Amino acid sequence: MKGKLLGILSVVSACIFWSISFSVSKILLKQVSPFELAFTRFLLASIFSFIIFFPKVKNTSLKWEYQKPLFIAGLLGVTLYFIFENWGLKFTTASEGALLVGSFPAMGLILEIFKEKEDPPKSRILGIVLSLLGVFLIVGSAGINLKIQNLIGDFLILLSGLSWVIYNWEIKKVNHIYPFEVLTTFQLIYGTILFIPLLSFTGLRIPKGIEGLLGIFYLAFFCSALGYLLYNYGLKKMAVSQVVNILNLIPLFGAIWGVIFLKESLGLMEIFGGILIILGVSVTTWK
Repeated sequence: MKGKLLGILSVVSACIFWSISFSVSKILLKQVSPFELAFTRFLLASIFSFIIFFPKVKNTSLKWEYQKPLFIAGLLGVTLYFIFENWGLKFTTASEGALLVGSFPAMGLILEIFKEKEDPPKSRILGIVLSLLGVFLIVGSAGINLKIQNLIGDFLILLSGLSWVIYNWEIKKVNHIYPFEVLTTFQLIYGTILFIPLLSFTGLRIPKGIEGLLGIFYLAFFCSALGYLLYNYGLKKMAVSQVVNILNLIPLFGAIWGVIFLKESLGLMEIFGGILIILGVSVTTWK
């Protein structure tokens, strides 16, 4: 039980960091392309992670049979995910992107049913439904923009979700083999390398100014190196659908940041939505 509690707290902490990333990325995408932003972010994250966890990394075998699952994790959870997400945010709004995160648990549950070939616990289904309703109440009031540009962005965000869910399953196959610090480090490295060919189309620019430098540092260290580390630890302790459902806390935290930093107010629907998310996550993770 202690290990599971730590796993839940780890994923919740990652969600706190990631809840700000949509807005930070949206700001930085005014200066650089999606590929440039992703490459710079994960290059720095790889360096941070490699330096911090070098004592464990140096003992990892570099044979392809051992590195292949780490390569796949980097491809799915870093390269493909952020190609789709960053390009999606170029066309749609940060609030719509956060809203669409609510579809990720449903994707995870469907894949879990398909992979396990058995029905999940009813409590897990109930928790995901409650969380999804809460997400719609919090950010759904803004509505989904039906302009073709926004729809393209929304579709790309959904593709990022599919990539993320498959990534979770790939990690579950190997996270009992490697320390989660090693897994995180190598997936960041491989994900970064796979971005390099895309830079031939865009070149490489780095965000400038204090705002740009602080933004890229936040994305690299807190959202990538530390965020992935915390998330991968949670995956060692819980089922995929449980972990992915905790992602529904992201729009809730986003609403809270709006109240704290932007002096925004929360209506009754948003408050009720937050209660549903917390209740849904609680039901899913503790049953």
